[in-house]
Amino acid sequence: MCVKTNEKARLKLRVALSAFVSVLLSGIVRALAIYMFTTPNEFAPGGINGIAVLLEALIGWNSGYFLIMLNVPLFFVSFFLIGKFGAVVSTLSMLFSSGLLIVFDYIPGMEQLRYAPEHNAILAAIAGGVFLGIALAVTIKSCGTSGGTTVLASLVNKKYRNLSVSAMTSAFDACVVLASFFVYHQGAPFAEKLDPVLLALVSLFVTSETSDAILRGFKTAFRFEIITDHPDEIAEEIMQRLHHGVTELNATGMYSHHNKSVLVCVIRKRQVGEVQRILHKYPDTFASFAPVSEVYGKFLK
Repeated sequence: MCVKTNEKARLKLRVALSAFVSVLLSGIVRALAIYMFTTPNEFAPGGINGIAVLLEALIGWNSGYFLIMLNVPLFFVSFFLIGKFGAVVSTLSMLFSSGLLIVFDYIPGMEQLRYAPEHNAILAAIAGGVFLGIALAVTIKSCGTSGGTTVLASLVNKKYRNLSVSAMTSAFDACVVLASFFVYHQGAPFAEKLDPVLLALVSLFVTSETSDAILRGFKTAFRFEIITDHPDEIAEEIMQRLHHGVTELNATGMYSHHNKSVLVCVIRKRQVGEVQRILHKYPDTFASFAPVSEVYGKFLK
């Protein structure tokens, strides 16, 4: 009983430490993205961050203050919609970003870190998107939600079940992006007013791709399924030449009703060609392979 209690205590401690690290990392990265790339280049990245940046452009206050104003009421909504843990972690991350954005204005020399508009604005949108994507992925991995407009979308979904949360989140982001057309470069020609919208779209795309890549995982590999009458020979070659384990499954062909062996193995991406060369020696063998991501455990022999 005491051992189980100790294990639960250690598990809770690990979860708490992981959440704390996630809050720090996502908060720092998000604040740097807004401070270095988004605000000086005048585009709104979408979501709650984008609303705060637009309000800064309109009113002149630091976007950190607006992030606090927007996230405090959202915390109470998310507390009941997405759960206590997710609400606390995602809100703390946002509040930490808010505090950093406010503090940055008082740190000597921080202004020099800003990627000024006279440089390439497209690069600023890409870099800002990468930073925001990292922050988003860290938050989702730690608590299962990104907070922000996802909470608003969940609230709408409560009333209108036919509207998906992801579609509503995208709609909210689109509204923020379109609003930048009316906030920045007022009185300027149409083409110039369109610049913030296009930059925001680039940033949103990069944010989505970056967060998806991190959530999928970087330990990518390929999973082979090999139907063969030569399981021992093929498995031996794969294990000896590629140093990967192989699992054999028994199967029956539904057309011929003959017993077959199915070999399953997960190999590194650069070794796909080597497996194909092995299989070419057995023309009566059928094989298929597909990419897998975030491989857990040891898959080496």
